[in-house]
Amino acid sequence: MWCPKCKNEYREGITVCMDCKVDLVESLDETEEDTELLHSFAEEDDAKKLVSYLEYSGISSHYEPMKEENLFGVFLEKKKMKQAKKAFAAFLTVETQKRLEGMMDSDSVAAVEDESSTVKSASEEEKDEGQREEDQEEIMEELRLALSSASQGSYVSKAEKSADYRSSAITFLFFGVVGLIVMGLHWAGVFQYFSTLSSIVITVLFVGFLFVGIDSFSRAKKAKAESEEEERFTAQLKEWLEQNLTYNTLLAADQADLSKEANFLNEMNEMKKIIQKNFGELDPAFLEHFTEEYYNEHFDNI
Repeated sequence: MWCPKCKNEYREGITVCMDCKVDLVESLDETEEDTELLHSFAEEDDAKKLVSYLEYSGISSHYEPMKEENLFGVFLEKKKMKQAKKAFAAFLTVETQKRLEGMMDSDSVAAVEDESSTVKSASEEEKDEGQREEDQEEIMEELRLALSSASQGSYVSKAEKSADYRSSAITFLFFGVVGLIVMGLHWAGVFQYFSTLSSIVITVLFVGFLFVGIDSFSRAKKAKAESEEEERFTAQLKEWLEQNLTYNTLLAADQADLSKEANFLNEMNEMKKIIQKNFGELDPAFLEHFTEEYYNEHFDNI
């Protein structure tokens, strides 16, 4: 057994690297094929944080330097990528909250310092405000990329999409409402933690949260209706295959000079052709997911 990160060899019976805390593999030759990059960071500490977060979520991963790009990449098993992308989106959401809170605390400290020290020049103040605005834009871009990353990759059923949209809607609406309450108190003069420019940017940010939350609820409702239709179609498709498709039909696509793995792909492609011939063009991601699932349930043990 080998560690995919530090490349140390272990005796049989040990499944986790004592130093790196990652799952061992049987051969280092398979490591590159079995693992995939989840995300890369410019700072090593950020990569460590993500690895720790994934570990807490029950997902083994490791990070390593990407010398050609001067970045630190977080890698994990391909079969766990779908689960990891959702955890990654949650991770960046948490980090986004921390950075926003840190920026708010920084504004509060700056306000106190301004009262007890010489007032900054107009150019210095404008520079600081511009930097804070850039930081806020960077945070929102990271959050957008996280959500986008979570939505890509493996096929996600309409039912799962509906649940994800609903969860996102609740999260964005909660922070949007709470944030606007806080900013409402600020604009009413109850407290003055932020400068005028920061107040405008943060208020717009929370209004954006509200719009995203409302849009997510709308998408969740639409996805729920689509999930019911998808379930009906899937049941219809399974019933048709059980009545019309046999394993011998798939075996006709095998080639004697090819390996078992290559012929498995031929059988899967043959099943896709049969389905599309009788049901028309389907979403490639859905078709890939369905055929693999159906094959495993009906033919894997033959």
